[in-house]
Amino acid sequence: MKHQSAGRPADGEAGVPPPTARVPRWRQRRTTGRVLAGAAVLAGAAVAALVCGIAFDGDSAGRGPSTHASEGKLSAEGWVACSQVMAEGEVVSVEEAAEADRVLLTVAVTDWFKPATGGKEARFDVVDPAGDGAYPRWKPGEHLLFVIDRDPTAYVTSYRGDDIAQVRRSIERAFPGAAGRQCTDGGRGDV
Repeated sequence: MKHQSAGRPADGEAGVPPPTARVPRWRQRRTTGRVLAGAAVLAGAAVAALVCGIAFDGDSAGRGPSTHASEGKLSAEGWVACSQVMAEGEVVSVEEAAEADRVLLTVAVTDWFKPATGGKEARFDVVDPAGDGAYPRWKPGEHLLFVIDRDPTAYVTSYRGDDIAQVRRSIERAFPGAAGRQCTDGGRGDV
């Protein structure tokens, strides 16, 4: 028979687990800090992966290069080589185009990437992202970094806010490797 002390059942008796050792407060704080630091690192890595994934593996309505014509994914260099226009600026207007499910996007361009130069204001006849309800239309006054694919049926890729700086750096890093590359399947997949 096991003995009890101070009104507590003996270890393992009556389904009561044996007592656990108490962890000192300083160790709890250190462990909590490590867990929080680890969580912060994982969250940062997830955001970085998301931004890189958006830039090079996403869809073409503001979340990366289009895989419209095929499911092949492009490298950053392939994405630059297979894009018709890459620029940054402020949306001036978005108007209905003559053709159904297309709009005329007018942008006050502040920075041209591809082509290297262009006018201060440019108008593009592009697929209406709201035409099939896939994505909302751009709004006048909105600041974008946008990419227009060589495929005229692909959505415009557009970036806003904090994503712009990361995507700009990715484009600039990819330019040397994209020089001289040709798209072989209408701008998708093989380059």
